[in-house]
Amino acid sequence: MTGAEGLDWFLVWASTDEPEPRVGTFLVPGGLPGIEITGRWDQLGLRVSGSHDVTFWDVAVPYEHVVGVGPHGPAAEQDNRAGAAIHLPLAALYLGVARAAQDFFHTFARTRVPANLGRPVARTERFRRTAGEIEVLLAAAEQLVFDGAAKVGAGDSSYSPEQALGARVLADRHGVRAVELAVRLLGNPALARGNPLERHFRDIQCAPVHAPQEDISLLAIGTKVLDEPVAAAPETKGLDR
Repeated sequence: MTGAEGLDWFLVWASTDEPEPRVGTFLVPGGLPGIEITGRWDQLGLRVSGSHDVTFWDVAVPYEHVVGVGPHGPAAEQDNRAGAAIHLPLAALYLGVARAAQDFFHTFARTRVPANLGRPVARTERFRRTAGEIEVLLAAAEQLVFDGAAKVGAGDSSYSPEQALGARVLADRHGVRAVELAVRLLGNPALARGNPLERHFRDIQCAPVHAPQEDISLLAIGTKVLDEPVAAAPETKGLDR
């Protein structure tokens, strides 16, 4: 759990131990006895995110802190639509990683002067074309994410959960692709541990893994568009047959 050491509350998705178990969200105050924060994560990326394993040992939760408990089944599954807006800032976080990679790519291109070239590689067509593609990818994703965040902040009811999920999908795709392009063009130096681009490359791999994953988001989006009533085709008159 990211930020566990500083949380005042935990939202824990868990099952009850009743003869017929139910599942739901338990609102657990962070200061209760029995909460043990252990095992800092050592993932491929975001290693400094402050994420830990959290174990709850016989933690007593008041009944009024139990939210939406119900029987196992489809009704108890996580509602990704209800929390879709929270994925806009997550998308912005990963776009920030991609922008950091882009900054390093620009610095490298402007300062790298191969002996056989005699000028910065930033002046070559190959680097300029890749720089343009990276910028298009990130600018388009940022427009989707930031426009969506502005609508959510303004309480615009026309902005749907599916639009937020779609913005997250495209932002993840574009961010990963942009960093991959930079790494491929720099070659082996980009994969050296001391190179900032290597860290950005590792961090951006967390984007498509961060729940809800792409297939779940696309399922929600596809379900909405296919369940909507089909609009009547416009009537045509006076056309030759």
